Amino acid sequence: MDNRKATNRSESTDAGILLAKARGLIDKNQLDLAAATLQEATGLNPNDLDILRTLAQVLVRIDQYLPALHVFDRLIGSGQATAMDYTDTGDALTDVGEYAQAIETYRQSLDLKPKNPKTLHNLARALYRLGRTDEAADHLKQCTEQSDLIDPWLSLATIMPGCGQSGQQEIFDMRKEFAARLAEQETAVKTIRRPWPGRSIKKRLRVGYLSEFFHCGNYMKPVWGLINNHNRYAFEIHLFSDSPIGSAWPGYHNHAGDRIHEVAKLDNLALGALIQSQAIDILVDLNAYSTPRRLALFLGHPAPVTVAWFNMYATSGLAGFDYIIGDPWVVRSDEAKYYTEKILTLPVSYLTFAVSYEVPEIVDPPCIQAGELTFGSLITQYKITPQVLDAWAEILKKTQHTRLFLANKALKSKWNCQYLLDQFRQRGVEAERVTLSGPRNHHGFLQYYDQMDIALDAFPYNGGTTTMEALWQGVPVLTHDGDRWASRTSYSLLASSPVGDYVATDCQDMIDHAVALAENPQTPIRLRELRRHMRERLSYGQVCNTRALSKHMEALYKKVCVSMAAA
Repeated sequence: MDNRKATNRSESTDAGILLAKARGLIDKNQLDLAAATLQEATGLNPNDLDILRTLAQVLVRIDQYLPALHVFDRLIGSGQATAMDYTDTGDALTDVGEYAQAIETYRQSLDLKPKNPKTLHNLARALYRLGRTDEAADHLKQCTEQSDLIDPWLSLATIMPGCGQSGQQEIFDMRKEFAARLAEQETAVKTIRRPWPGRSIKKRLRVGYLSEFFHCGNYMKPVWGLINNHNRYAFEIHLFSDSPIGSAWPGYHNHAGDRIHEVAKLDNLALGALIQSQAIDILVDLNAYSTPRRLALFLGHPAPVTVAWFNMYATSGLAGFDYIIGDPWVVRSDEAKYYTEKILTLPVSYLTFAVSYEVPEIVDPPCIQAGELTFGSLITQYKITPQVLDAWAEILKKTQHTRLFLANKALKSKWNCQYLLDQFRQRGVEAERVTLSGPRNHHGFLQYYDQMDIALDAFPYNGGTTTMEALWQGVPVLTHDGDRWASRTSYSLLASSPVGDYVATDCQDMIDHAVALAENPQTPIRLRELRRHMRERLSYGQVCNTRALSKHMEALYKKVCVSMAAA
């Protein structure tokens, strides 16, 4: 017995030595060696909470999430886990897309330590990813009351346009508040400014485009449609890329005179200096709140004229943006008061797009053979809010011989799927009427449209890319007019498409429209004819006329430069 105790003490001491060694390796950022050392330590003392905790944290840092979660399970199973252990576990679950599990884990953390700012913030992040945007906003607001950090303000400013409980005034106020707080932290960036070079307009204007997403071909359809059609005799094009250095840019037609600037490694001051050194006349930001680290660049003016387009679907709130470009469908004439920018209005959809990559062939709608109508959506999970679920469930309950098909990245998780099925059950829809699928490669993902007859839009945060892709695959999208830019994006696209009559006036009208389509015996035949000719009609229609988009954008650029020169 004494020998066993002595052995245990020796092993415990050796494990402690290994833990100290591992911490030294962590300080030197030698994380793989640290993980191996900690694994050895757990073999000697498998119940040491400090060793388990440190091992789990290191495994997360080297992207070994599954082993990390196994260690977190052991830690929690000990019955001695701290609030931060639960929060760290929730963070790891969130990082691998297990949002439903993460939410419960964060709540266990808050049971132990209520109102912890980090836990509240990360719980909000998981709630948002599942589509519970209003709950997420409520938690973030609590977080702003508990902490002076800017992170919850950034998160609120980012998600607010997609929150059903937020109107345009609250979105405006929140983004202004975030911008003010950002300015307090980033005062040095505000000094960036280059005056307009003289009072005359140069024959050839220099236009710069800034994006982190040049390598995302399917996402950048409107962007490449515009840039590929620019008049290079009148415009010199500069592309400031935060995409991975050396990445391919599918969809971009390389022009010999275009200037490519790889800027991913530059901070905002260095990027501002580069933009100034290139004597850019108009800088067009394509990132918006999708690239938070570049927001501070627009506390000041890195170019004489600064413009937000493509990804900015509410005011930026940032003083460094002069203009935001929209169209008559997304911004109404009486809504200028909700923008810190001046609004420039295109006569065509601001998301006019071109498809320049390989896509699946269009097939007949499944209702032709199935004898039932399949509604569906490939929209991102965070846009599928409780209000959206209410509407979709109402459609299914009011119709017979209908079903719903959903697919997105979050649905790779069986727990997220279970959450969604439970939501439908609570609304009176049997799980058997709902089919859920996870992600595929992009070509395979587009083939999911073969399994639906009519696509359903989300609100108040509409589809953008998904609406374009549904149309291109011949599937009409049922949407409705909304109360803000983000809830009118699909309207902008559909208004100039062959299915403009699929835009309802409001949510109830959309539900009624869906029910009418399901009950009409002529719907399958009409959908088949529509699908067979949709791509050709789009190709010759306004919504895919990117040459016209380019001409209208160039006219706006010249207009604002004339105004600047005259000032």
